[in-house]
Amino acid sequence: MGKRSRHGARRSSDIGAAVLKIARLRYRLFHEKFGRDPGPDEPLFFDSSKGEPIVASADEMWRQVFDAAAATRTDFLSVMKFLGLA
Repeated sequence: MGKRSRHGARRSSDIGAAVLKIARLRYRLFHEKFGRDPGPDEPLFFDSSKGEPIVASADEMWRQVFDAAAATRTDFLSVMKFLGLA
């Protein structure tokens, strides 16, 4: 028998791939901003106006996820729901 899924539903592997694309982009942006790779406890969604990695405000984080989703051609709303931000 074939698999059945709701029209428009996202599989967890789709969400995982989208989140990974966004994380890769944010990792690269962290490296460009601070000149090094992020540590395990440092935020990928950081306040870009600061000279050190400080967690972004909720509004800034929302914008960063939106921009990263657009840049990586991923589904913004699904990623926001997955991250608990929508």
